[in-house]
Amino acid sequence: MLGPVEVVDEGSALSLGGSKPRLILAMLLAERGHVVSLDRFVDALWGPSPPVSAVPTLQTHVSRLRRLFLAATDPPRIETRPPGYRLEVAPQRLDAARFEAGVGCARRELDHDNPRHALRAAEAALREWRGPAFAEFAGEDVLRAEAARLEELRVVAHEVAIGARLACGEHADVIGVLEALVAEYPLRERLWAQLMLALYRSGRPGEALQRGAELRSLLREQLGLSPSAEVRALESDVLAERPELTWVGPPVPDPAPQAVRAVPRDPAPLLGRNGELTIVRRLVAENRLVSVTGPGGVGKTRLVQELLEEFADAHPGGIRWVELAPVRDGEPAVAAVATALDLQRRPERSLEDSIVEVLALQTLLLVLDNCEHVLESIAPLVARILRRCPSTRVLTTTREPLGLPGEATWALPPLDVPSSGTASLTEIRASTAVALFTARAGAARTGFILDEANRRAVAEICIRLDGLPLALELAAARVRSMTPADIADRLDARFRLLAGTRSPDMRHRALLDVVRWSYDLLGPAEQTLFARLCVFAGSFDLPRAEDVCTSADLDQPAVAALLAALVDKSMVVAAESDGRMRYRLLETLREFARTQLRTRSDATATRRAHARSHLRTAQAAGQGLGGPDERHWSRRIDDDLEDLREAFGASLRLGDLDTALELVVAIREFAFRSVRYEIVDWAHTVSTMPGTEERPLYPVVLGILAYGRFVRGELTGAVVAARNAVAAAARLGVPTLALAERVLGNALFFRGETADALVWMDRMVEVAQESGDASLLAHGCYMRSVAHTSVGDHDAARRLAAEAQRAAQRCGSPTALAQAAYAAGLSCERDDPGRAVELLVSSERLAGAVGNRWLRSFARTEELYLRAQRGDIDEALTGYREVVDTWFRGGEWANQWLSLRHLFGVFASLGDDEIAAVLHGALDAAGAATALPFEPSRAARVNGLADTVRARYGAAAFDAAVNHGRSMRDEEVVRMTLEHLDARTPSTF
Repeated sequence: MLGPVEVVDEGSALSLGGSKPRLILAMLLAERGHVVSLDRFVDALWGPSPPVSAVPTLQTHVSRLRRLFLAATDPPRIETRPPGYRLEVAPQRLDAARFEAGVGCARRELDHDNPRHALRAAEAALREWRGPAFAEFAGEDVLRAEAARLEELRVVAHEVAIGARLACGEHADVIGVLEALVAEYPLRERLWAQLMLALYRSGRPGEALQRGAELRSLLREQLGLSPSAEVRALESDVLAERPELTWVGPPVPDPAPQAVRAVPRDPAPLLGRNGELTIVRRLVAENRLVSVTGPGGVGKTRLVQELLEEFADAHPGGIRWVELAPVRDGEPAVAAVATALDLQRRPERSLEDSIVEVLALQTLLLVLDNCEHVLESIAPLVARILRRCPSTRVLTTTREPLGLPGEATWALPPLDVPSSGTASLTEIRASTAVALFTARAGAARTGFILDEANRRAVAEICIRLDGLPLALELAAARVRSMTPADIADRLDARFRLLAGTRSPDMRHRALLDVVRWSYDLLGPAEQTLFARLCVFAGSFDLPRAEDVCTSADLDQPAVAALLAALVDKSMVVAAESDGRMRYRLLETLREFARTQLRTRSDATATRRAHARSHLRTAQAAGQGLGGPDERHWSRRIDDDLEDLREAFGASLRLGDLDTALELVVAIREFAFRSVRYEIVDWAHTVSTMPGTEERPLYPVVLGILAYGRFVRGELTGAVVAARNAVAAAARLGVPTLALAERVLGNALFFRGETADALVWMDRMVEVAQESGDASLLAHGCYMRSVAHTSVGDHDAARRLAAEAQRAAQRCGSPTALAQAAYAAGLSCERDDPGRAVELLVSSERLAGAVGNRWLRSFARTEELYLRAQRGDIDEALTGYREVVDTWFRGGEWANQWLSLRHLFGVFASLGDDEIAAVLHGALDAAGAATALPFEPSRAARVNGLADTVRARYGAAAFDAAVNHGRSMRDEEVVRMTLEHLDARTPSTF
């Protein structure tokens, strides 16, 4: 209720469908425990002229809401009670109920002089809010009164929280908050009084009186009234400087903070940041673009990570975390955003356009971490997202703001430090910087404590390191081998800059100085390895470090020992993942290491070693994807994707064209199967490099470009590129690896040029047989079998499906087995649809187990069509929602149109004539109404369904809807379909 109307179960927002079921739920929530009549529902949903089907439609929506609730934990109940419905829901399940209870608790605690408890209760209550009550429905007559009541209570909660903070002595800290609140609620006299009191207690009595005068003028001009007696008495007390106004009590002890859980985050607890967490919570709740700024190492990323789980509740579409630190220039930055959103570039669209089109459908939080080095590409993208994606919020961490209108920028300060090294032990312990240093030092050396003997040195360390968390953690790690006094002595020599001004630039230089100091403490061999490790864009394991960093002056055993030493010295982070230890450099440390590597004679050799190492893995994976260990190799490439991207870019910068070509070719099948068509852009880049046309792999790269055009629906371009690949292979006397033949077989078949398509498919089978590659042969036989089914030759289809099965069993590849199962299922669906469904489900399972999203979605498309034919409509429509979204994110238009054509048939059979007619027009405009491959009897059925819809809907209405579909952009067709599916299907997790 306190924001967009939604249902969240175990951290996941359930899909409620369109606006009508959401409004029904909102009305039930507003009147929870009371009956809402059918007449009120109908009037709210359709106004004074409801359709004759209004009540049955209402009953359908309620029935779907009930089914949705059945899947939830501690579910609410919608009860039928004359003359309508009543909602019963446990108070702890409802944000508004939790909020009201929290405000009541806060008031009681404040009345009993427990301001800290009151503050915690009030802030917890306010965190329940995700936006205006009932959000898009707040203006509805049926909800306006409840929305206003809740908003009034929200202001009261702010007043209680401010009152608690004033009682705790946080006078100066609340002034900025109160300034914002009086601007938002200018007639709330209590807020003005609190602001006046905070100013007075902060030593600003003149400003306190000025605020009183402003309130007096405002009330007189707008309402013709004078301030309340409370405000007038406060003005008199300020003028008289009455001692009662002065806060004289000691700070109220703060009870142990509650544990806060969030993912992803560092396993070590976040220390000393409670106030900062509150600020970021509010900024994100009130702004669509928030940038947390500050120098490197101040803890921007860690602070945001702590809040992710809280933020997830307010964003039904989830949180997408984009790590930009590994990105080296503008284009990969946008690609990194696309990867986090799980989408690919669409035909005739830039990658930025594709991102905006997908986000337009989402209610999510996009977190962009470490933006400062890619502002030129990220800022324009964020600006477009804010303009065109009204339900998307953006949170960035960056050393420099994006500079966009409406950007809420907040600089994260360092931790507070002691006033001096001579301060008392009690005062030093109160410092958050000291708390962090002491905790990390205690982890580094068991038994370390802060005491009278070391308090001066610890305070000096924290002061000289300016309270920067990364610097403190690096220094604390040295407690393993040094005393605090030893560390402080070295800071005197190494960090003179920290004794001066604390401007942002100085803090930035100080952090680099901290890293340099740590670097200088390393031995020569450790320094060499540290510099070389900067070539890794992501995490890496020990064998990879040995492969990349071993050289004549650094043998393999030495790399393992030195890496362990770097971990001990906090220069490298180690974490276990899937039973393997993986390592990474913190972003600031990696950047420093890069500056070191650039000055070394081994820089080029190290970057070449990195690229060649990842190439070897990619080539082994390319072979392994065709065998029984496909899942292992698929995950291996996925783990190394950031470094493969870095290796490709480095190879181009170094002029190593052969390595760049080999990388593109090696991971092509992984990219195709996982629907990651960034590989097509790589192929385009490398194909334009001078000298590429004479390389043996040039025809395969052209084949990749052709495949990319095919999946994006550019059939003519795909055919041209594939024929060029065949010609190039003939000119160079090298193989195509059957890729060009594969594209020609598919693209020509989709264009309806069946005879030519079959020739190229036969050629693909011949190439596979000549190569001796069983997985390639399985692929060729599967394609040929599907083609035979599509032209009505079921006997030949079954024979080739059996050949595909035999080849798949020889190679053991789950993808090959899935292809064979698909072909077999398709070949028998006319005569035995039950068996066909079993085989298609088997294909989905096999493909899904190895991350082959393309084949899983392809098989699911067909399975869902068969389920719809036998009456499993709800299951089919729910599944199609996932499939259409998968193709849309991947920019895979060839199969998108196939799925949409299936949905046309389903909608037509359901009597959803308008959307069926619109889809028919869109399919016709795309050339997909008949050209895509499907069995002849099904083609006749589709044509018959179009005639049925026309007759049932009326010729004029049908023609108008068809023309509308023909005029729609591709993404508009998908958006319309997804919205209709959301409204049509039961809600799912």
